[in-house]
Amino acid sequence: MKRGWVYSGVLGAEELRQLIESIPGRVLLSWELARLDFPSSVELRDAGCAFNSGSEIRWERVTEGRYRVWVLSDGERNDLPDALKSIDGDWEISECETRLLNLEDKRFAPQFERYPVANAPEVQLVCRVFYRDKLATFVSPREVKTDAQKSER
Repeated sequence: MKRGWVYSGVLGAEELRQLIESIPGRVLLSWELARLDFPSSVELRDAGCAFNSGSEIRWERVTEGRYRVWVLSDGERNDLPDALKSIDGDWEISECETRLLNLEDKRFAPQFERYPVANAPEVQLVCRVFYRDKLATFVSPREVKTDAQKSER
C-alpha cells in the first residue's frame, strides 16, 4: 500500500472557501437536511466534500461560520492553513472502484438527475481507502467515471 496523509482542524468560512477553490478540477458535493446536490460554485452548507484525483476536503459545520475540516491526501501538503494539523498515525491508502446508484432506478428519488463530470445517471466512483494503523478509517472519492471510460482502461 502507498502512504497517505490526513489533516484536520477548524476553519472559518472564508478560509474553507479559499481552500476548496484552490483544488483544480474539483467535484463538489454539498448538503444540508433538505438538500443534497453538486453545486456549480462553492456553497458551504452544513456539510460537504470537494475532491479531485489527488485529495479530498471534507467539512462539517460546528457553529455559525466555523467548520471542522479534514483533508485526505495522496501526498504530503505544505500549502494548508496553519489550523489544519497532521493527524497522528501510520496512514496507508489503497484504491477501489464502486458503482453508484442508478439515478433512473424508480425505487429511489434522488435530488439530482445526473452525476457530475460524466453527466450521466449511472457512474463508477474511484476511491481511496485510508487506513490508520491498519484500520480502515475513511473512504475518499477521487474520480467519477462512466462505463465507457472504464472500458478504455
